[in-house]
Amino acid sequence: MAMAMAALLLLVLLAVPAVHSVQTNIPWNEGINYTTWAADKTFAVGDTLLFVYTTNHAVDIVDESDYTSCNYGNALHSYSGGRTTITLTTPGSMYFLCPTIGHCQAGMKLSITVTAAAASSSSGSSGGMFGNMNTWVVIGFSVVVAGLVGFMG
Repeated sequence: MAMAMAALLLLVLLAVPAVHSVQTNIPWNEGINYTTWAADKTFAVGDTLLFVYTTNHAVDIVDESDYTSCNYGNALHSYSGGRTTITLTTPGSMYFLCPTIGHCQAGMKLSITVTAAAASSSSGSSGGMFGNMNTWVVIGFSVVVAGLVGFMG
């Protein structure tokens, strides 16, 4: 019984939304292939995107047409300030670009597909040296709790 409860707790904790840091080895910047960056990630409702950037950049959410043509004049939402967290709230395609002149054309744009299945978000990674740190914390916590429950039962 105790092991079943520990396994259930582990499954619940692993469904924690992922934080995807939009960067490779450097922050949100032109000259980076964000299509490649996003290709091996799963984005789900409840996950968040974290954009970190310098003051000469920003983040606009745009529609597909504006994304394709790098048109930043019709942004659905605009963000600035060097650090932007965007929670993914609905399934479907989302499009992001930097509205600084020439930056979108230099590759500073991102297209993702958001799924409805929140449990799949744990397969995404945030990039950087340690991957998705939230996932590692949840896994570590889950192992400790499962071990304690196992010893008590």
